Amino acid sequence: MLLIITVVVLGGCTDGSYTSTTSYLKVTDKKYSDDYKEAWIMAYNPYDSEKKNVIKIVVEEPVVWNLIEKDREYFSSYSKKGEEPWVLEQIAFPSDEKALR
Repeated sequence: MLLIITVVVLGGCTDGSYTSTTSYLKVTDKKYSDDYKEAWIMAYNPYDSEKKNVIKIVVEEPVVWNLIEKDREYFSSYSKKGEEPWVLEQIAFPSDEKALR
């Protein structure tokens, strides 16, 4: 019984929200931390007619980050948990129908 109460209390204390998005992205910049432990891109959805809302998306794989080019358009999926930063899940050229997804 105590275990169930502990799980309920701890589960209620965290922000369990999870958001996943799939969209076109135009990369405006690429950066990495001074210690090389984190790399990210700055990008926006070029087809969002409202505004160019540039967001930071963390790229966990260095090989993937190295292949991403500034000022290129990609089709991508990215997600975030609670208030954590967006994390890249998949990325491909829009016309690349043979890409693994």
